Amino acid sequence: MIRPNFRYTHTHRQNIRKAVAAGAGVSFVSKSRFSGAARIGAILAVLVVCFLVVTPALADGVSGAYELLYLVSPKAAQFFKPIRKSSIDQGIEVSLEGISIDGASASVLITIRDLIAERIDDSIDLYDSYEINVDFDNAGHCEQIGYDPETKTATFLITIESMQPGVTSITGKKLTFSLTTLLSGAKKAVAVPIEVDWSAISDKVETELSDPYDEIVMVPGRTLFSPYDGFDVTGIGYVNGKLHIQLCTLGRHLYDDHAFLYLQDESGHIVPGDPLYRGGYGANADATRRADYVEYAFDIQPDDLSSYSLFGDFYHASNRVDGYWSVTFSLENDDALQ
Repeated sequence: MIRPNFRYTHTHRQNIRKAVAAGAGVSFVSKSRFSGAARIGAILAVLVVCFLVVTPALADGVSGAYELLYLVSPKAAQFFKPIRKSSIDQGIEVSLEGISIDGASASVLITIRDLIAERIDDSIDLYDSYEINVDFDNAGHCEQIGYDPETKTATFLITIESMQPGVTSITGKKLTFSLTTLLSGAKKAVAVPIEVDWSAISDKVETELSDPYDEIVMVPGRTLFSPYDGFDVTGIGYVNGKLHIQLCTLGRHLYDDHAFLYLQDESGHIVPGDPLYRGGYGANADATRRADYVEYAFDIQPDDLSSYSLFGDFYHASNRVDGYWSVTFSLENDDALQ
């Protein structure tokens, strides 16, 4: 077997410099005044580019390399990203279906289809895991616009618009759409009555600052009772003159468990709770644990509590699929959205 020669030469360096210059729209000079940190960043970027140039077929499969390069140079990242209009992972396919260009804005149809099971329904949620990458300043979003139960296919509309002054057309630009999490099987229970003994509410509770929001909240407590499966009330008390009700949702970071608590009197008047959050998932172990606790603050005096009853609306997903799906395409008009 003949082993390929991967020896790095001056010719390789020149080819890489030309490719980076073409993709990123930059030129190279012989001397540099960059700081040491900037040089390291540039070296890392060139190494990633070298890897993608030498093995372009692997570019789609190495999301970390693409993301690193996109942080350093969106132009270079999109230049080297191969066109790929369909992506399959975990038996689920994400596909490009149509594009419509109108000057500096575009509408794109994407479908998500389950090829092997029934893990997708009309409640599908991308759980804020999607990214829309282009090499220009933009405003864009993605929303579901349809679901076909016979083919188990959900359709999403991506809209994007250039925010760069003077740009009148984005035709020919590359767009990469990627996502990592799909939720479905949404379940909800609304107007669930929650029994509370208002006479036992204390104004002496242990508090802390919610990091990073700096709200004064109760220290996470033990479970007092569970108004709905997966949702635990872990604290009730007055904080700075407002009624606080603490809810622990252990499935919040996995299945988007969330709730809305509100007070309602006999006439139907509703006092909604103001949600107070703390911590963040993935920051550290303590912050992750505290992020499960959400507090609801009510601007209502103790003497008025007896006139109100507590209710909750509860939501959660029953299915979750994690993977990596990525499609890349050129923004060119076709007939699908005409």
